[in-house]
Amino acid sequence: MKMQFVAAAIALGILATSAVMAQDAGAAVEGTPMVDVSDQVVFNGSVRINQVFSNTPGWIAIHIDSDGSPGPVAGLGAVGPGLTAGINIPVDTTMITPTLFAMLHTDDGQVGTYEFDGSSGLDNPVSVDGQVVTPSFVVAALDVADQFLAGDTVTIPAVTMAVPGWVVIHSDSDGSPGPVLGQTLVEPGTTTNIPVTLAAEGRTSVLWPMLHVDDGTAGTYEFDGSSGLDNPAAAGGVVATAPLWTVPHARVSDQVILYGDNSTTPQNRMASMLTAESVLCETNCFLVVHVDNGGSPGPVAGFAAVPAGSSQNVVVVLGMQALTPVLWPMLHVDDGAIGTYEFDGSSGLDNPISVDGSVVTFPVNAAPSMTFSDQEAADGMIRIDSALMDAFGWMVIHSSVDGRPGPVLGYTALRPGVNSNIAIEVDPAQAGTQVFPMLHYDTNTMGVYEFGTVEGADVPVSVGGAVVVAPMAIPGA
Repeated sequence: MKMQFVAAAIALGILATSAVMAQDAGAAVEGTPMVDVSDQVVFNGSVRINQVFSNTPGWIAIHIDSDGSPGPVAGLGAVGPGLTAGINIPVDTTMITPTLFAMLHTDDGQVGTYEFDGSSGLDNPVSVDGQVVTPSFVVAALDVADQFLAGDTVTIPAVTMAVPGWVVIHSDSDGSPGPVLGQTLVEPGTTTNIPVTLAAEGRTSVLWPMLHVDDGTAGTYEFDGSSGLDNPAAAGGVVATAPLWTVPHARVSDQVILYGDNSTTPQNRMASMLTAESVLCETNCFLVVHVDNGGSPGPVAGFAAVPAGSSQNVVVVLGMQALTPVLWPMLHVDDGAIGTYEFDGSSGLDNPISVDGSVVTFPVNAAPSMTFSDQEAADGMIRIDSALMDAFGWMVIHSSVDGRPGPVLGYTALRPGVNSNIAIEVDPAQAGTQVFPMLHYDTNTMGVYEFGTVEGADVPVSVGGAVVVAPMAIPGA
């Protein structure tokens, strides 16, 4: 079971009390530049980079394939100096190719602005021994969009496959793909706006589009779970499938709205905003954001009117009242004065929207936080599912001393935003049966972990007066 941790009021005898230092963003870090990326399944336009080492601030540019060499850029992600793990880079799923290239560039012009044009000399590719650092990798990409069914048809926005394959629509079975409802053949490369006709019987509110290869009789769907033909497309043990809602729904990811107490990131004190990737409503509706109240939705922090149908990038401006590290997006109908939010719990207007008896609401992390599970570490790796940061920083694994965080066992750099699938190497013998993952800022020499060696440097992240740290059990150690 995964556990989410925003902040914990744990007695931390190891913590420094010095003020946060200014960051030297231009400092260089010694080491050999590299990019580690694996063949993978790409969901809704996010490519995952395992690790990057850069001597200076830089960029990872995701290039499409052009006759076996890097072509145009489909996505960009900034990296700091040093080793960074678990990087997610958004890409344009309508232009990617089955083979992509992850190229490391410097960021030596205006920091934070990608300026490489091949002639200015700015933000050039990084080379090692005369070779540009740009490993290739193969993807199977699936882009889905929540939608109400158009008759018997569901439309998939884009897929990318290296071989001929199938877009197969499964019904839902307890939160996983169930029986097949329909399939459409696709050619190698990227295909957009793919219609799939569904069987009349067996449809569920949530559908599971899945990519399958076509490796038996060409053009005949033959997957039966036992013949070995037309199996699901997968990479790294991950099957190319994702849920698609055909009922009212909102997609809202973890995002930084509430900054750490000691964050060095400039903040807009005038207004905070939450952005939903998409909202699907049958009629005019509201996306309402509630603060947290003991693990349930509390008072309203803000709302936005949303038209009927599917809407993308819906922004909710939040009020100036105290926000909480966890927020609750919720869908409400707009059935009173259109555009005026009138829900008061008694008038019967603008009530919450329910699907299958449950209100459409869920928690999202809105402050620096991390998600992980108790785990074995026999291979010497501690794995963090995700970490949300408001600035460059560190995921640090501390040992346990009398049930409190002790000396550091390992660490890796984090980027602002969501970092996923983070692996930190530790000595299993020193880790014992418990460790403490903890978030730290990178506040002095960028890319060099200096907490405990430089006064005031790389201090732990705190939210609401509590450090973002939690215990992780290591069973069987």
